[in-house]
Amino acid sequence: MSETILAFDSSMSNCSVAVLHKNNVYSKNKICNKNQTKYILPMIKQALEINSLNLNEISVIIISKGPGDFIGIRTTIAVAQGLTLGLDIPIIAFSTISIMVEQAWKKFKKNKILILLKKNNTQVCFIQYVKNKEHLGIDKKYVQILAIEETAKKLLTLNDSWIIIGNCLSLFSKNIYKNLIFTNISFPQSKFIISLYLSYKNCQKHNLFHNISPIYSL
Repeated sequence: MSETILAFDSSMSNCSVAVLHKNNVYSKNKICNKNQTKYILPMIKQALEINSLNLNEISVIIISKGPGDFIGIRTTIAVAQGLTLGLDIPIIAFSTISIMVEQAWKKFKKNKILILLKKNNTQVCFIQYVKNKEHLGIDKKYVQILAIEETAKKLLTLNDSWIIIGNCLSLFSKNIYKNLIFTNISFPQSKFIISLYLSYKNCQKHNLFHNISPIYSL
């Protein structure tokens, strides 16, 4: 029998919930404007009801653990901890960046992925990922914290076709970066948390609810 999986994320001012049941995936995403605590539990309840599921039918919970919004990350982890403690089931946590990379790979099938995340009003996290040949992990990872102006100049130095994802792409004029492919991927979607989990054969399962370590910043 296949696993019944509940996945959710609220790390980047959005809420996303997905359920894998009988090999079918249901997912819903909502812009929450940093009101994750208001929406995440009703969205989980709705996802279960639509799939005619009870909580005790869930076999594993998968979440994001950051980096991202502090309140959003804490909300995700707190809800997951409460559920797994009560249900006595495994919990698995992936980084939000890994989830977004999975989204980009599934959609564009290109292994060079650049993530631009807003650090603050003047700085950007500039993260280059190159997926390995099996497309299950990261072969290379390069991280910098740059000023917005530095980031714009750095983009001009890229001479290969990169997929660009992140939550601050509006800061950069797409028209001047001819070799780059800008996307609308700006936050982790939970259906790709499930996809990422299914892609990895050796996930670390945290059977103790308190073992998740959040990632608040890079």
